[in-house]
Formats: sequence, structure tokens, C-alpha cells
Amino acid sequence: MRTRVKQIICMVVLASMVCVYALGTTNTRAVLKDPQVSPRQMGNLLAGKVSKKDSKSTKAKKTETVYIELNGDGSVDKTTVSDVIDPKGNGPITDESMLKNIKNLKGDEKYTEEDGKLTWENKGKSITYQGTTDAKPPIEVSISYTLDGKDISAKDLEGQSGELQIQYKFKNNARTKGHDFVPFVVLGGFILDGETFSNVVVDNGKVADYDESKIVLGYAVPGLGDNLHKTLKTAQEYLNKVDLPDQFTISADVENCTMSMGLIIATSNLADFNIKDSIDLSNIKSKINKLQAGADALVDGANQLSDGSQKLATASPKIKKGTSDLHSGLKKLKKGAKKNHKGNKKFHKELKKGLSSAQSGAKKLADGANELAKGAKSVNDGAKKVNKGAGDLDAGSKDLTGGIAQILNGFEKKGGINDGSKALKKGAKDANDGVKQFIDMLQSTPGTLDDQIASIMSQVKEASGGQITSEAQLNGLIEGINAAVKGGTPLETAVAAQGLNVSTYYSLLQAYYSIKTLNNVKQSISSLINDHAEEIEQLSNGMDSLESGSSDLADGLYQAYMGLNSLSQGASSLSDGTGALKDGTNTLSKGTQSLKDGADTLNQGVITLYNGVKVMKVKIGAASPQLVEASGTLAKAIKQACDGSKTLADGTATFCNGIDTLADGTKTLKDGAQKLNEEGIRKITSLFGDKAEKAIDKIQNLLDAGSSYKSFGGISKDMDGQVKFIFKTPEIGERE
Repeated sequence: MRTRVKQIICMVVLASMVCVYALGTTNTRAVLKDPQVSPRQMGNLLAGKVSKKDSKSTKAKKTETVYIELNGDGSVDKTTVSDVIDPKGNGPITDESMLKNIKNLKGDEKYTEEDGKLTWENKGKSITYQGTTDAKPPIEVSISYTLDGKDISAKDLEGQSGELQIQYKFKNNARTKGHDFVPFVVLGGFILDGETFSNVVVDNGKVADYDESKIVLGYAVPGLGDNLHKTLKTAQEYLNKVDLPDQFTISADVENCTMSMGLIIATSNLADFNIKDSIDLSNIKSKINKLQAGADALVDGANQLSDGSQKLATASPKIKKGTSDLHSGLKKLKKGAKKNHKGNKKFHKELKKGLSSAQSGAKKLADGANELAKGAKSVNDGAKKVNKGAGDLDAGSKDLTGGIAQILNGFEKKGGINDGSKALKKGAKDANDGVKQFIDMLQSTPGTLDDQIASIMSQVKEASGGQITSEAQLNGLIEGINAAVKGGTPLETAVAAQGLNVSTYYSLLQAYYSIKTLNNVKQSISSLINDHAEEIEQLSNGMDSLESGSSDLADGLYQAYMGLNSLSQGASSLSDGTGALKDGTNTLSKGTQSLKDGADTLNQGVITLYNGVKVMKVKIGAASPQLVEASGTLAKAIKQACDGSKTLADGTATFCNGIDTLADGTKTLKDGAQKLNEEGIRKITSLFGDKAEKAIDKIQNLLDAGSSYKSFGGISKDMDGQVKFIFKTPEIGERE
């Protein structure tokens, strides 16, 4: 998807350049069908362009077109240079040129020459002159041919049939003062007869049908890919996915081969703008810094949450063991209390029977007292274990409270989880806004091309004196004149018949082909956008999901934070309860010790009771039922405490398992946050950050290098200049 979007952007750049430079300004079909066309005539046809004069400039302007006739292998056969000077002011015009055989083509202005410096008369009109040179052009062209997979020369290709490939390679040797590399864009245009060529394709360009012929457009940017790889080393991964070719190849099936000449245009004037004015670099830095800060905060919060949960998991076994010990102690206490209750019931029963026989009853009373002593000892042992378990439970609850406090600190501190989740949520929203702005820009491109067409038509209307107001009128006029010329009518006669002069005709001719080219490019861009509408929509929906997901993450973390607050309050209450339980079990332990001591004393006093049984008969007979009832109440209470301790132990085990799960989950969160930061966020920030401004400077320097190449034949330092190169490829075979 990313590669296709970059290809669409390249198409937009190509369309803008075609509008500025006259690839389609010539009457190409008429030129190709006239074997006598000369470089001078070709210069007259291609030199003009539709543009607005720069009224703000105070310098004279020199527009230069270099016409280069090539041999079959791409070597230079002849070079002709056409210069147009637009003067400023009334004084003599100072010019520089290395050209030979200089001729004034339109006016009668004279010039003087001294050491390559020309001084022209200034009559307030543009001066158009032409000359020749043997200097090598900055773009070196190499043409090779293969037929059915075998190399073949241009001269041997005539009349041949088979699978033909023609490769056009370009080498950029351009240099200017202060720049080791000057970027050039190369555009080639060819018309192939439909009866001779079929199944025509071009690897870097486009093929279009025109009448019964094929129009082939190829492009190249020689040396630009290697230069960008050297200057933008941090972006090589992305540059590898952008096609910046040094050549283009035309493939076709050919029958009885003949081929008209082709035209190749090369220009270094890529753009005239400052990209720093178009890019808010500080905003990019701010967003990247916020993104990295949010990621770092997320990692810190995850680490703190993991540490707290690990401490909580370490403390949980103490809580579990304390509740288990409490249950075991109460279980033993329950058994002793039950046994004590049974002893009391038996004591009462035996007392009633034994009161009739003091000696027999006293013996049984001694037995019961002995059993009571044993039970008291069991109760005392159980109480000690209960006391120990309560102490462990109290210590565990304090560790739990401390662990939860650490987790809450990870959420609440500056730069913690709460701040990190907010930063992540805002970063996702900003990224989504950026994607939507890019999609809006992409979808508005066809409308921009329509505006360019409307601008050209406005100039056509002005140039024609209001005679031509629509594309249909322009097409009818140009095609009518071309048909008359094709039929043998001289160009001046055909133009005059339409009420025009030749200069106006060339301007209208250029507009005619510029509009056709823009319409073709607009259709290509619209098709590309429609073909990939689903991917563009998926990109937009994906960014919406990312923004929504980051918002849900922030909400979820907030809910977790509120839950931890509740857990903290519960843990505090648990700590208070376990403290009270510890105090109670201390009292219980002291009481059961007293019970044991009393049971021993009771056992010793049975002998005394035996001797005084008669006296105690009435008193014990009345007190015995109360003793049985009290022991039963004690047994029931201890049973309830034992059942409650089992529920507490089971709940504590479940709670500890949950703590272990929390510890595992927070560790996973910690690892994931670190991986996101190291493998995702840091890669993004390392690609941009401080390096973004340096990359912008290097790209701007590259654009400045293209604008600094103002002339091939020479130019005065007091002039503004613009130059383009037009290469004419040779014909193959004779044409009718």
C-alpha cells in the first residue's frame, strides 16, 4: 500500500513538470512525418511554453533550449542551442555564450563579442538567437536494441520482425558551483505506428492509444537514487521501496521494422520552493517527543506495577499459612470442647447415680476430673496454635497493604501509568489526524489538475483575443490547421486563414498538447485512486481502530486504578481485623492456660470432694446441670469458630492464587511495554528526531542544486536563466 501511494505522488510531480515544460507542445505527429525537419524548426516548435511573466524580477531572463541530434547508439551527432533573452530596462544587454555561428533569428539587433562576452542592442523586445557547440551535454544517453533476445544495431534493424526491446539509459554528469550533484528529470516521447508495432509496453512510463498509433512516454531520474542513498542513510529502508530509475525500456512485437524519430527532454528545474516553509518541523519534533515520553512512562509504570505485584505474591504465602494454622488450631480446640462437653454430661449422669453411693460416686468424679484435665490441655495447645496463626495473618495483611500502595504509586506518580496512557491516547489521535490530512490531499489532486487546465484555457482565451473559450474550440482549431499543413498547405497560409499569426499558433499549439497530457495524467491518477480506494479506506479505518483502541486502553487502566483503590481500602480493613484477631487469640491463649491449671487443681481437689461428698451432695446436685449446659454452649461456639476459619482459609487460598495470576500478568505487561518501546517507538523516533531537520536540509540542497543549473551555453551573472535539453533520436528505415 505504501509503495502505491508513493507512485501516485510521483505521478503528481510528473504532471506538474509536464505543465511547466513543453513535452507535449510540439505538433509531434507533423514533425515525425516530415523527414526534412531541422533542429532549428524543432527548436521553434518546442521553445515556447505557457507561463506567467515574473513581473517582480529586476533581472533580464535567458531561456535556453538545447537541441541534440543523436546517433543510433545515443552518441551526439550535432548540438544546436536556441536562446531567448527577455530584457529589463533600456540599456545594452550584457550576455555570455560559448556558442559558435551565432545568428539573430527574429529581430535585427546587433551584438559585439569579446572573450565570450556578448553585448546586445536593446530595442525593448525579446532577442532570439541560435548557435552551435561541440561541448558534451550534462546528460549522457545510451541506446541499445535486442531482437528476439539478441543484440542488434539501429542500422541493421530496418525491415526486421520479432520481439523488439529498445533500452534508453541515462548518466547524469551535471555539476554546478557548490553542488557535487545536480538532479535532472528525463522524459521521452515516441509515436509508434500501429501497423508496425503491437503489444507495446514500457517499464518506467505509460503507453496511450492515439488514432492508429501508440504514444509511449518514458521517464528516468538518473543518479538521483544513488545520491539519496548516500545523503539520507537513515531512510534507505524506505528509499528502496521508491522507484527512481536511471533508464526505461520499450518492448513490442515488430513487423517489418521502421520507426520515426523520438524526442527526449531533460530538465533540472524540479521545483522552486522552500520545503521548510511547507513542513512544520517543530510540530513533528513535539509529537515525536510526546510519543517517546509516553512510551517511556508506560515502561516505567509497567515496571513498578510488576515490582509491586511480585512483592504482593511474596507476601501471599504468609497469609495463606496463617489462615491454615488458625483453622488447624480451632479444629483441635473444637475436638477438645466436644470431648469436654461429653465429659460434663457423663459427670452429671454419674453424679446423680453416685450421690447414693459417695465412695463410688467420688471415684467416678475423680475419673471425670482426669478427663477434664486432658481436655483442658488440648484446648490450651489449640489456643497457642490459633495465636501463632493470628500473628502470621496480621503480618501478611500488612505486606498486602504495602504492596497495593506501591501499585497505586505506579499509577499516580508523575510520568506513571495514568500519564503514560493519556500520552498514548493523544499520540494515536494525532497520528490518525495526520493520515486523514494525507488522504484528503491525495483525493484533491485531480481537482488541482483541473485548475491547471482552467488556467491554461484562460491564457488561451487571452492569446486568441477571446476567440477560443473552450477545449473543443481549441482542439478543432489546432487539428484543422495541422490537417491543412499535412495536406500540403504552408503553415503561414493555414494559420492566416484562421485569423492568427504563427507566434500565436505556437502558443495555442503548446496549450493544446499540455491540456491533452494533463487530462491523460488526471485520468491515470483518478484510476489509481479508484483502484486502491479499498486500501486507502482500510488505512483510514485502521487508524480509527488504533485511536479507539488507545482510548479503550486508557479507560481500562483507569478502571484498574479505581479497583486498586478499593482493594487498598479492603486491605486496610483486613489489616485492622487481623490485628484485632491477634489480640483476641492472645486473650484466648491466656484463658485456656488458666483452664488447664484449674483442671489440674480440680483433679487434686476431687479427693477433698470425696471426703466432703455428703456436704456437697445438695450443692453439686443443683450446680451440675448448669455446668453441662455451659460446656455445651462452649462447644457450639468453638465449632462455629472452626467452620469460619475453614471458610477464611479457603478464601485466602483463592486470594493468593489471584495474586500469583496478577504477578504473571503484570510481568507480561512489563515485557510487552519494553518490547513496544524498543522495537516500535524508539525505531520511529530514531528515524526522525534530530535527524529529520538534517534530512530536510539535504533535500532542500538537492532542489537548490537543480535550480542553480541555469544555462548550458553560458549566462551573465546579471541574468536569471532556465535551460532544458531536447534530444532527437534517429529514424529507423525510410517512411512514406
